[in-house]
Amino acid sequence: MTTVNPSQQTFNVLVRQVSGTQSTGLGSSCNAGSNAPVNGTAMSSPGELLTVDIKVTNSRGGANTVTATVTDPSGSNGFFGQGSISWDDGDDGEAWIEFTGFPRQADQVTETGECDYSLVASGDDVSVTVFTV
Repeated sequence: MTTVNPSQQTFNVLVRQVSGTQSTGLGSSCNAGSNAPVNGTAMSSPGELLTVDIKVTNSRGGANTVTATVTDPSGSNGFFGQGSISWDDGDDGEAWIEFTGFPRQADQVTETGECDYSLVASGDDVSVTVFTV
């Protein structure tokens, strides 16, 4: 069974399981593993609030946990979001995790338009696609 769990260390960001994305883009695809973590920057579309949807596909059926983290690139530590997606041994398939509800920037006027993200798997490599809205 696949489970998505937000971290208790999360603050100023909503982390939840979703069934897909509202993004109209193709997303950014890559593979992530224990020896090949993925790092990047997600940016919102002009005039849109930042939402980051991540699809993770565990196709090998081995037990695996993928930890997804979003952080504030400004250095002010205005938010931190983290969640994990776990598969039991013998399970495969895809799962989605979403980060939304980012706070305004330090000036309390400007919406947060980007975040840094990282993904790392505990087992076999997984396929990852990152979407922004």
